[in-house]
Amino acid sequence: MRRGFVSSLFVLVVIAALIALELVSGSSKNSKPGRPAPPLPAAVLVPPRVTIAELRGRPAVINFWASWCDPCRKEAPGLERFARSLKGQARLIGVDYTDGLSAARSFVHEFGWTFPNLRDPNGVVGLRYGLSGVPTTVILDSRGRIQQTLRGPQTVPDLRRALKSVSR
Repeated sequence: MRRGFVSSLFVLVVIAALIALELVSGSSKNSKPGRPAPPLPAAVLVPPRVTIAELRGRPAVINFWASWCDPCRKEAPGLERFARSLKGQARLIGVDYTDGLSAARSFVHEFGWTFPNLRDPNGVVGLRYGLSGVPTTVILDSRGRIQQTLRGPQTVPDLRRALKSVSR
């Protein structure tokens, strides 16, 4: 009886390890630089709705965040300042990741965000972008291709440097 339990446990551990390996390798494929950015969510939190096709022609910054994320709160005040400083040279788009609608609205209101924000309540879009956590910021070139994936909270100077690297 005990031998059967140990064998079953071993099989479960191997399966779990294989699943984890697939998730990690799939995530790295999804954040590979130079690949076209996946579609953005259709659900709008702060208008207007934005598509990848509409972003082409200038660089873009896509920031995945959540109201329950403390590091997201750390970077939130700077994002509005950053959006206003872009003056049409690039775009900032927020994507609320796996939040309830009321929590997401409260977060946006708390930080006074006016830049477009979309909703990814089930995390499907985040997975397509290779998210392993939030905040995650994706830098797109003017052709709508992923050039950088920045993990963790970013400062305004960090974001300016990242944009500069794709604007050359």
